[in-house]
Amino acid sequence: MYQMCMIVLNVYFWNMSMLSDFLRTLKPDELAIVRQMPASEREKQVLLNTLVHLQDKEFDDELVQYELKLSKSHFDKINSVLLDKCYHVLTDGSNREVLYLLWQKGLKTLLLHEAKIRERKLLKGNKKKLAELYKIMFDISVRLPVLNGKIALAEEYGRKYLATLGKPAEEQRSEIWLNYLFGTVFYYAANGKMAEYEAWTKAELKKWARKLEGKDYPVCQFYYHLCWSAYYEHYSSDWDNLMKSLHAALEALGRCEERVGSNYRIYVETTIAKAYAHNSNYREAYERYSACFDKFAKQLVRNRYHPLMYAVIAILHQQYDVAESIMEKYMKFYLENTPHDTFNFDIERIYALLYMYKKDYTKAAYYLQRGQQWDKTKFTFLGDILQRITQNIYFILQRDFEMALTLLRSNKRFLQSKQPDEMTREYGVMFDLINDVIRLQTGKEPSKNFLQNLEQSRRGIMRLYAGLLDEFIPQRS
Repeated sequence: MYQMCMIVLNVYFWNMSMLSDFLRTLKPDELAIVRQMPASEREKQVLLNTLVHLQDKEFDDELVQYELKLSKSHFDKINSVLLDKCYHVLTDGSNREVLYLLWQKGLKTLLLHEAKIRERKLLKGNKKKLAELYKIMFDISVRLPVLNGKIALAEEYGRKYLATLGKPAEEQRSEIWLNYLFGTVFYYAANGKMAEYEAWTKAELKKWARKLEGKDYPVCQFYYHLCWSAYYEHYSSDWDNLMKSLHAALEALGRCEERVGSNYRIYVETTIAKAYAHNSNYREAYERYSACFDKFAKQLVRNRYHPLMYAVIAILHQQYDVAESIMEKYMKFYLENTPHDTFNFDIERIYALLYMYKKDYTKAAYYLQRGQQWDKTKFTFLGDILQRITQNIYFILQRDFEMALTLLRSNKRFLQSKQPDEMTREYGVMFDLINDVIRLQTGKEPSKNFLQNLEQSRRGIMRLYAGLLDEFIPQRS
């Protein structure tokens, strides 16, 4: 399937829609640079006409072709040239700068397309540069959002990189596959495959512990501890060991930061901040994430996950106006300019939760409805279940307990259709709490596990959802 996708990406026709896809992601300062870049008269016409039509979210690029009376092949060629010129005025034109720009913009299709073009140019040339390209794409692949195909893509580029090196050292091979393993841990958990892969993950880590014993491989040690941190966070909710593994990773990073890059320090420090939220220490989490933004804002905003998590922690710390400011500053742009980007599914859910806390139910309903319009088959099990919880809670807040109960029954059937694991157990407790709240509000007794479920749901990140139900819980509880 991966190879088929790469073949499709080679089709030259795609440059046509890719230009408009790229332009939609540009912010005003970037657009100002693009508008002023050197271009022929015909190229300027295509660029400006495309920019005008981008105001229409359903715009079809062929409209510009017909307006300017261009043949399809000529139009495609101009779009290709314009894309290349955009890259060169917004970056230094290098593989790293261009490909990371496309990753930052969330343009996976265009990223793969550009990587393939650059790969073809290097295949019969400098092997060192080709290996560098594969390493860049491997590093980007493990950082892509958790969607189907991410892990296969990382494996593909990891193998290409090592093969191009010819005779890679043991340390080089180990660095690649430990980083790959780190990427798989959350990937399988988020895709509802925790039961299937938990034992495998632990077995792999034990193998690596033996392989690394007595070896002075600081980069490998760093990724090894990151793997354990991901395991403790997503498979066991073991806060103490999560913190130990993160601090062990920081210690290893101190000996290899120049090789792995400062982005990994940012990752570890923000993960430590998030770990405090997992342990229900929301003040510490908020202060640490704020400190990270004070130090690393420029880098953090390149990955939309970080502003979104910062907003989540602000909500947990009851800083609703701060959370709204973060969302408006960093997230609103994507909803307005890249409406088909699947990351918007998460943005819309957090907006809905934020406005539920602010008791602005009109805005909450608006964002919840936007989230409901997505094709759920495009999302992970985790994203699907969080959306279901959010929708269920909304109807409780609206005191429509009949609708809330109908949704609850459907959602519990959905959960029961999955393999039992740590994730289904955790969110099963959330649905049990919702059930007890509905029972209380309709004059019935809650389940015998009510107080236990309540305590568990009020801890960690789950407080983001359970906190909305506080007004429905009798004080005696």
